[in-house]
Amino acid sequence: MKPAGREVVLEPVDRRNYRKLFMMQLRPEQISFVTPPRWTLARCYVRLFGDQFEHLPHLIVAAGEVVGYATTVCDPASADDYWIDDIMIDAAHQGKGYGRAAVAETIKMIVARYPRCRAVQLTCFRANTAAAALYNSIGFEPTGGIDEEFGEPNYKLSGAALAKFRK
Repeated sequence: MKPAGREVVLEPVDRRNYRKLFMMQLRPEQISFVTPPRWTLARCYVRLFGDQFEHLPHLIVAAGEVVGYATTVCDPASADDYWIDDIMIDAAHQGKGYGRAAVAETIKMIVARYPRCRAVQLTCFRANTAAAALYNSIGFEPTGGIDEEFGEPNYKLSGAALAKFRK
């Protein structure tokens, strides 16, 4: 699922590296598509979606350089309440294949960490056509559901499309 030569790793955000999260920038037209870095970290640490969920922030690192971040919100007791809450590639690193590699690595992390996972979900803004095309190409499908916070469509990856991310 990752482009040739584009390998990324997920590095948990902690006290030694959180400032790198804050350095991430989007293009001006993308700002409304993703939670700002400081807010995404705050949402994780206040457990915005409830105590039954694990809220995990990660830096996306390629060749030793931070190129983005991803946050997940997962209910380990469920079958399908596993969410990519935010995923962002810094403006300077967009268009290089890191988005696809980061989504794939995030899915792999979720299914490895949570054996009960049978679906990974996310919300994608209608105006973010590049992200929607990426998610569709990976196998995410619209659920018909609408995110309560943003009023935007939800997508789900399940079945055979999800199985290919398991080891």
